[in-house]
Amino acid sequence: MYAAIDTEPFPVPAIDLKRVKSEFLRKEVAYQTGENPGTIVVDPAARYAHLVMGNGRALRYGVGVGKQEGFNFQGEATIAAKKEWPGWKPTPDMIARD
Repeated sequence: MYAAIDTEPFPVPAIDLKRVKSEFLRKEVAYQTGENPGTIVVDPAARYAHLVMGNGRALRYGVGVGKQEGFNFQGEATIAAKKEWPGWKPTPDMIARD
């Protein structure tokens, strides 16, 4: 489930599962929602993301959340584009804050 990935441009090592709280490991769970299958629902307070599968089921993943209050996204968003290994750099505002 959490093996090393060495087939990508940026390899990801395997992780030691003893260092991860069991409640944050990927797990299929009961999940009642009106969202369509394929939708991802993030609950930052609980630190979970749910991938809705339909029929009252979802894949639940533990997630990290932002460290600063006031920067939490709320609402709905649509992924407008997907790119394999996109570049990213902090904005000038981020650099000024840190």
